[in-house]
Amino acid sequence: MEASVVDAPLTLSVFVCPDGHRTLALGSTPTVCKHRLSRSKGYCGKDVVALSEAPADVQQKMLNPLKASKKASKK
Repeated sequence: MEASVVDAPLTLSVFVCPDGHRTLALGSTPTVCKHRLSRSKGYCGKDVVALSEAPADVQQKMLNPLKASKKASKK
């Protein structure tokens, strides 16, 4: 049995949708959010962007959703 050789290590990338849902990808780039609230409901389906390129409000929703919702209700 031969051992397989990996040319390059796989990297884990984090993507977020406008609602703050995280999508993780190992060596690929997803196009839509795969977050599900429950088994009976469908996927979120919104476009995702890399965490480093996401707007500040989206990053805030992802890091602390309760704080972000309180801020939005005060506006």
